[in-house]
Amino acid sequence: MITHGMSKTPLYSIWAQMRSRINNENHKKYKSYGDRGISICDEWKDSPIKFVEWGMKNGYKKGLLLDRKDNDGNYCAGNCRFVTPAQSSHNTRLLSSNNTSGYRGVSYNKVAKKWQVHIRINNKHFNLGIFNSKVLAALRWDAEAYRLNDGRPMNFMINHPR
Repeated sequence: MITHGMSKTPLYSIWAQMRSRINNENHKKYKSYGDRGISICDEWKDSPIKFVEWGMKNGYKKGLLLDRKDNDGNYCAGNCRFVTPAQSSHNTRLLSSNNTSGYRGVSYNKVAKKWQVHIRINNKHFNLGIFNSKVLAALRWDAEAYRLNDGRPMNFMINHPR
Protein backbone atom coordinates (compact mmCIF):
# COMPACT_ATOMS: atom_id res chain seq x y z
CA MET A 1 0.00 0.00 0.00
CA ILE A 2 1.31 3.46 -0.99
CA THR A 3 0.83 6.29 1.49
CA HIS A 4 1.11 10.01 0.88
CA GLY A 5 3.43 10.60 3.87
CA MET A 6 1.69 13.85 4.82
CA SER A 7 -0.26 12.84 7.92
CA LYS A 8 2.03 14.75 10.28
CA THR A 9 2.19 17.97 8.23
CA PRO A 10 0.27 21.17 9.11
CA LEU A 11 -1.58 21.27 5.77
CA TYR A 12 -2.70 17.67 6.13
CA SER A 13 -4.04 18.53 9.58
CA ILE A 14 -5.98 21.50 8.11
CA TRP A 15 -7.40 19.20 5.40
CA ALA A 16 -8.41 16.55 7.96
CA GLN A 17 -10.08 19.14 10.21
CA MET A 18 -11.97 20.57 7.23
CA ARG A 19 -13.26 17.10 6.35
CA SER A 20 -14.23 16.39 9.93
CA ARG A 21 -16.31 19.60 10.25
CA ILE A 22 -18.15 18.60 7.07
CA ASN A 23 -18.56 14.83 7.52
CA ASN A 24 -18.49 13.99 11.23
CA GLU A 25 -21.89 14.56 12.86
CA ASN A 26 -20.20 14.27 16.28
CA HIS A 27 -17.75 17.12 15.56
CA LYS A 28 -18.52 20.15 17.75
CA LYS A 29 -18.67 22.42 14.67
CA TYR A 30 -20.62 20.06 12.40
CA LYS A 31 -23.81 22.12 12.90
CA SER A 32 -22.09 25.20 11.43
CA TYR A 33 -20.61 23.32 8.47
CA GLY A 34 -21.87 19.92 7.31
CA ASP A 35 -25.34 20.42 8.73
CA ARG A 36 -25.62 23.74 6.85
CA GLY A 37 -24.85 22.01 3.57
CA ILE A 38 -21.25 23.24 3.25
CA SER A 39 -19.27 20.71 1.21
CA ILE A 40 -15.77 20.09 -0.15
CA CYS A 41 -15.03 20.13 -3.87
CA ASP A 42 -14.45 16.77 -5.57
CA GLU A 43 -10.77 17.59 -6.17
CA TRP A 44 -10.03 17.94 -2.42
CA LYS A 45 -12.66 15.66 -0.89
CA ASP A 46 -10.58 12.48 -0.95
CA SER A 47 -7.16 13.84 -1.88
CA PRO A 48 -4.96 15.47 0.74
CA ILE A 49 -2.24 15.66 -1.92
CA LYS A 50 -4.33 17.95 -4.16
CA PHE A 51 -5.26 20.14 -1.16
CA VAL A 52 -1.63 20.39 0.03
CA GLU A 53 -0.44 21.25 -3.50
CA TRP A 54 -3.09 23.98 -3.73
CA GLY A 55 -2.15 25.29 -0.27
CA MET A 56 1.55 25.54 -1.08
CA LYS A 57 0.76 27.48 -4.28
CA ASN A 58 -1.78 29.76 -2.60
CA GLY A 59 -0.08 31.41 0.33
CA TYR A 60 -0.06 28.86 3.13
CA LYS A 61 2.38 29.75 5.92
CA LYS A 62 2.61 28.44 9.47
CA GLY A 63 0.06 30.15 11.70
CA LEU A 64 -2.44 30.95 8.95
CA LEU A 65 -5.96 29.53 8.90
CA LEU A 66 -8.03 28.18 6.03
CA ASP A 67 -10.88 30.62 5.37
CA ARG A 68 -13.82 30.62 2.97
CA LYS A 69 -14.30 34.00 1.27
CA ASP A 70 -18.05 33.38 1.07
CA ASN A 71 -19.04 32.05 4.48
CA ASP A 72 -22.01 30.25 2.92
CA GLY A 73 -19.94 28.80 0.08
CA ASN A 74 -18.16 25.46 -0.16
CA TYR A 75 -14.53 24.54 0.36
CA CYS A 76 -12.94 24.86 -3.09
CA ALA A 77 -9.98 26.61 -4.68
CA GLY A 78 -12.05 29.59 -5.84
CA ASN A 79 -13.60 30.20 -2.42
CA CYS A 80 -10.68 29.48 -0.07
CA ARG A 81 -7.67 31.43 1.09
CA PHE A 82 -5.23 31.47 4.01
CA VAL A 83 -5.64 34.29 6.52
CA THR A 84 -4.45 35.35 9.95
CA PRO A 85 -6.68 34.51 12.92
CA ALA A 86 -7.69 38.21 13.14
CA GLN A 87 -8.75 38.25 9.47
CA SER A 88 -10.67 35.02 9.95
CA SER A 89 -12.63 36.50 12.84
CA HIS A 90 -14.04 39.14 10.47
CA ASN A 91 -15.51 36.52 8.17
CA THR A 92 -18.48 35.32 10.17
CA ARG A 93 -22.15 35.07 9.38
CA LEU A 94 -23.22 35.91 12.91
CA LEU A 95 -23.62 39.22 14.69
CA SER A 96 -22.47 39.49 18.28
CA SER A 97 -24.97 38.08 20.74
CA ASN A 98 -25.28 41.49 22.42
CA ASN A 99 -26.01 43.34 19.14
CA THR A 100 -29.32 45.18 19.40
CA SER A 101 -29.25 47.21 16.17
CA GLY A 102 -29.16 44.26 13.78
CA TYR A 103 -26.16 45.79 11.99
CA ARG A 104 -22.43 45.33 12.33
CA GLY A 105 -20.67 48.16 14.16
CA VAL A 106 -23.87 50.03 15.07
CA SER A 107 -25.16 50.65 18.57
CA TYR A 108 -27.63 53.05 20.15
CA ASN A 109 -26.11 55.97 22.05
CA LYS A 110 -28.60 56.67 24.85
CA VAL A 111 -27.08 60.05 25.73
CA ALA A 112 -27.21 61.40 22.17
CA LYS A 113 -30.38 59.41 21.37
CA LYS A 114 -28.83 58.48 18.04
CA TRP A 115 -27.05 55.55 16.39
CA GLN A 116 -23.30 55.37 16.84
CA VAL A 117 -20.84 53.66 14.49
CA HIS A 118 -17.69 52.04 15.83
CA ILE A 119 -15.07 49.78 14.31
CA ARG A 120 -12.05 47.91 15.65
CA ILE A 121 -8.83 48.08 13.65
CA ASN A 122 -5.71 46.31 14.95
CA ASN A 123 -7.31 46.00 18.39
CA LYS A 124 -7.99 49.75 18.55
CA HIS A 125 -11.54 51.09 18.81
CA PHE A 126 -12.56 53.95 16.46
CA ASN A 127 -15.76 56.00 16.52
CA LEU A 128 -16.99 56.68 12.97
CA GLY A 129 -19.80 59.07 13.85
CA ILE A 130 -23.34 59.42 15.13
CA PHE A 131 -26.42 59.18 12.89
CA ASN A 132 -30.17 59.70 13.17
CA SER A 133 -30.82 56.45 11.33
CA LYS A 134 -29.35 53.03 12.09
CA VAL A 135 -29.43 52.27 8.35
CA LEU A 136 -27.25 55.32 7.60
CA ALA A 137 -24.96 54.27 10.44
CA ALA A 138 -24.67 50.77 8.96
CA LEU A 139 -23.85 52.24 5.55
CA ARG A 140 -21.06 54.29 7.16
CA TRP A 141 -19.66 51.11 8.72
CA ASP A 142 -19.82 49.39 5.32
CA ALA A 143 -17.91 52.27 3.70
CA GLU A 144 -15.11 51.94 6.25
CA ALA A 145 -15.01 48.14 5.93
CA TYR A 146 -14.82 48.52 2.14
CA ARG A 147 -11.96 51.02 2.49
CA LEU A 148 -10.04 48.69 4.83
CA ASN A 149 -10.40 45.80 2.36
CA ASP A 150 -9.52 43.21 5.02
CA GLY A 151 -12.30 40.68 4.56
CA ARG A 152 -14.90 42.03 6.97
CA PRO A 153 -18.46 41.06 6.09
CA MET A 154 -20.68 44.03 5.39
CA ASN A 155 -24.22 45.01 6.27
CA PHE A 156 -25.41 45.86 2.75
CA MET A 157 -22.55 46.16 0.30
CA ILE A 158 -21.14 43.16 -1.51
CA ASN A 159 -17.56 42.50 -0.45
CA HIS A 160 -15.21 43.30 -3.28
CA PRO A 161 -12.51 40.89 -4.48
CA ARG A 162 -9.23 40.85 -2.60
